[in-house]
Amino acid sequence: MRQLSKRQKNMINKWFKDNWTGPDSIGSLDDMPIELMDKLEKINNHETIWDNVNRYLNDKICKMLYN
Repeated sequence: MRQLSKRQKNMINKWFKDNWTGPDSIGSLDDMPIELMDKLEKINNHETIWDNVNRYLNDKICKMLYN
């Protein structure tokens, strides 16, 4: 199984930082703009990319809520 690249994670981190305003501001990749999703896909497309993005976002959300 392939993972997200460092570049993809940096893009997600920037978007998350710019858009996180507290609980319910970001819930999953469904809240991500399609333009960012397209860029992530073009960098390193693989069959589990969206599962990996969702898992990465979920980890970031949990860290913000429970740390």
